[in-house]
Amino acid sequence: MSNIKFWEWDKKPRTMLRFVKPGDIFCFSLGDGKYYFGRIISKSIVGHIVEIFNFISEENKINQDIIESAHRLIPPFVLDSYLLFDKKYEKDADWRIIGHQSNYTPSGVDNIYFSYGLGDGCKKVDVFGNEFPITEKEASVLPPLSPHSSYHVRKLMEST
Repeated sequence: MSNIKFWEWDKKPRTMLRFVKPGDIFCFSLGDGKYYFGRIISKSIVGHIVEIFNFISEENKINQDIIESAHRLIPPFVLDSYLLFDKKYEKDADWRIIGHQSNYTPSGVDNIYFSYGLGDGCKKVDVFGNEFPITEKEASVLPPLSPHSSYHVRKLMEST
């Protein structure tokens, strides 16, 4: 694994969308006194595809050893990175980029797809943006290619 550079929680309260990139490490709080951590996997046309680690803390700090041993708490999903990192719109949650893993190459993403479209126009999209035509029935079993807010993330995490 390549080196990860970290910075303090207060260094970058806001990150403009154009500066959010694959390999960024983020931390977020959902107003419950806990901090959750994840990484940007890739950029999509509607946000960023992210993974959330199974490490939860009472502090807003994480280190490279924890990241190297972490597993995904939930399957990767599309995050509304504009709303959460750039505009900081949500009042009951706080999302911040706290580090970056240089030369990051995602792993374990070969069979992760999202869907969009209706009828004969259905597509499945992988984490790198490659599109494949599929039937509406095939699309119905894939997660939709739509961005998630803190509310949606909270619901995903409650289902684990």
